[in-house]
Amino acid sequence: MHATAVRNVLFLPEATGHKPQAARSLLDIGGRKVIDLTPGANNVRGLAPGVYFVREAQAQAQAQAVRKVIKLK
Repeated sequence: MHATAVRNVLFLPEATGHKPQAARSLLDIGGRKVIDLTPGANNVRGLAPGVYFVREAQAQAQAQAVRKVIKLK
């Protein structure tokens, strides 16, 4: 799993085509939801440096995609 390193802004792309937009949450290392994410720029300036995960859940699908994010100072 590759990680994305960010400082103050976590950018998430818009949905393309006819696929519905997935619900996205940022989770801490313990699996607790920190914030809900939206397409575009997300301000993560107030978060402590560390490892987080973006969880993307499709509205009508059982599968979830997870990406690792490293928040830098």
